[in-house]
Amino acid sequence: MTYSAVSAKIRAMQGRFLTDTDFSQLAFSDSVSAAVETLKSRPSYSCAFEAAGDGELDRSRIEQLLWLSRGYIEQILTQSEYRDFTKLYRFSSVKQRKFLDLYFMHFEVDILKKCLRDAASSRSSDLDLSIFEDFFQKHSHLDLAGLAECSSLDSFVEGLRGSFYYEPLRRLRDQGVTALFDYESALDSLYFIHLWKDMKKQLGRKELEAVSQCIGEKIDLLNLEWLSRAKEYYRLSDHAIEDFLIPVYYKLRKDQIRAMAQAVSREEFLGILRTTRYGNRIFGQPDPSSGQENPRLKRLFRSLLDAVYQTSGRKNPYSAAVLNTYFYFKEEEIRKLITTIEGIRYQLDGNEILSCLAES
Repeated sequence: MTYSAVSAKIRAMQGRFLTDTDFSQLAFSDSVSAAVETLKSRPSYSCAFEAAGDGELDRSRIEQLLWLSRGYIEQILTQSEYRDFTKLYRFSSVKQRKFLDLYFMHFEVDILKKCLRDAASSRSSDLDLSIFEDFFQKHSHLDLAGLAECSSLDSFVEGLRGSFYYEPLRRLRDQGVTALFDYESALDSLYFIHLWKDMKKQLGRKELEAVSQCIGEKIDLLNLEWLSRAKEYYRLSDHAIEDFLIPVYYKLRKDQIRAMAQAVSREEFLGILRTTRYGNRIFGQPDPSSGQENPRLKRLFRSLLDAVYQTSGRKNPYSAAVLNTYFYFKEEEIRKLITTIEGIRYQLDGNEILSCLAES
């Protein structure tokens, strides 16, 4: 009973997700501004564009802003997700808000990574947090506006002083680490470690079981994706590879992770992957584009995640799983929209854009 109202609300909001037909229409838009006009007619995004003030801008100015800055369209689309979060938070009970409070850290880390990239490159940030100000003031204790103004890695790390993000990033800085990837990986690990630990304290047994499957498999598949990329593209020691992995183990055992990290070739890595609990799910499905048994792992990892989130939301409609599932697919929609807009920006054919969406 406690979830019946919010579940009904989410079903109504899911009805506003874009369809394949919508994406096809967007992909064949003549220009970025034409695609934006289409998006502004959709209920789930119209309010975000209005909040950004686009109603006061003429068409040529919108086109100029969208052409010059990918970040501009990302901020508007992200605002749509924040509005959904706020709407559901207000609609939720105290019990349901416990999960949403945990999930909020995902948004916080995403903003931190954007601030980090600008600070590390010593460039002025184009991140306009003014449209997110009310949202973050209610949920975050960080000075995100101040972090967005940081012009060096050192000032960014110091800006986190007093938060639990500070010590791990300070240690990296004091060790002389300057690679952006290292800091982003540290933020991702902090997020998943914190979420995995705290949801066991905040959620009841049934809710924890439903949500743990999604979060656990997501961590496993992210680790597998990184291991696969490391073996195919980089020459790193097994210890260096393990340092970048999220230290949470769900269906992958620690010894299996270590064996894949120590594999001397990608072929050996794939052989070990076959023996894991993901082996049948990965190698039992041929790659439709090639007819070969060995699939493109990144695309398959995403399809596996899609399936586990869909199943979790369907089997547990009256639990935190329904909230978890909603935000997963909302973010997937925004990711596809950004890909579509970028394709239009660089004048790809509509069919090419749709092909990119299918591959991503």
